[in-house]
Amino acid sequence: MSASHSRERFYWTGALFSFAAVGGLAMQVRGALFVSFQETFGVSESLLGLVTPVGTVGFVLVVVTFGLLAGRIDVRRWLLVGVVGSVIGFLFIGAAPSFVVLLAMVFARSASTGVFRALDRPLLSHLYPDTRGRIFNLQTMAWAVGATIGPLVVTLALYLGEWRLTYAVLALVLLPILVVLWRLESPSLMENEVSFRRADVPELLARRELLVMGCALVLTGGIESVFFTWLPYYSAQFFTPGVANSVLSVYLVAYIPGRLVFSRLAGRARYLTIVLATAALTLVALGITFWFAGGDRMLLGVFAVGFLVSGLFPTLLAWGIDTVPQFTGPINAIALTSAQIGFFVFPATVGVLADVYSIERAMTLQLALVAVLLCIVVVGRRYA
Repeated sequence: MSASHSRERFYWTGALFSFAAVGGLAMQVRGALFVSFQETFGVSESLLGLVTPVGTVGFVLVVVTFGLLAGRIDVRRWLLVGVVGSVIGFLFIGAAPSFVVLLAMVFARSASTGVFRALDRPLLSHLYPDTRGRIFNLQTMAWAVGATIGPLVVTLALYLGEWRLTYAVLALVLLPILVVLWRLESPSLMENEVSFRRADVPELLARRELLVMGCALVLTGGIESVFFTWLPYYSAQFFTPGVANSVLSVYLVAYIPGRLVFSRLAGRARYLTIVLATAALTLVALGITFWFAGGDRMLLGVFAVGFLVSGLFPTLLAWGIDTVPQFTGPINAIALTSAQIGFFVFPATVGVLADVYSIERAMTLQLALVAVLLCIVVVGRRYA
């Protein structure tokens, strides 16, 4: 590898990892601010449950479009558009005068982020063609670092007396990434990405691996999004509000060592074997967490679940891309869309169940999701 190629790869990797970290931060302030949204706008739990699905719709529409176009567009230009749009979106969310406006701005910001996320993993896939499993886990570890900080940023903003400051911080931390991308030249490493055509659709749809990956990621997205969205609210049944937000940080901080471990495992074992063992252990950890909820035991259980769940998405994505590496953009779009279907359906489902029954009973939906995931991976490992 030439020195210029190495330098180009270093800066692109740094920019992509940094945006992932900000994306994690942005996602995790959302759940931590639910109580503040409720107090500011006077909405019910069911309406709060719409925040994540609305963001999901904006994200998915853009991810699908740009994922399919990854082989024929100027990647650098559209990454810049994604960053600029995200900065503007954060500022408008923080200034929202009503819950309806807040939902509209969440939609717009998520769409801007979707432009970036549709293109970052295809670019990483071509930057690191021989170590996709490792680099995807490391990128999502960067996401986890930002996600872990998210609830703490909210706690600081609330201490200062204004939750809206959270979104000003998010806009501010994107500016260095914007500067780096502005100074970089368009990457020369996307030339191996085949321009996706309508005639290629049957080839992808005929692959059992992608069907298994998609179904598994719907459930994985559901498992993660329910915790991201509702864990602070659920934890408030057992702890003070300040401590409840910190419980989400306990869950998220487990993603950091978890994804580091999975980045090592991805190079030493078959991807589906890793996912199968992880899903089985997650089911056990969830059962213990919910049956013995409260106090230190709950915190330990939440950490264990976060550690295990952290490796599911990147490992499944790497497995899917390895099946058709020339179509990383479309496969990344399929993966993100599948996960976002889980984000769309299951947090809202928990909100409705919490209204009808209780948040404690609603959260046990997680056990069912992991059990179904386990079954899908068993079938996929045998027939895909």
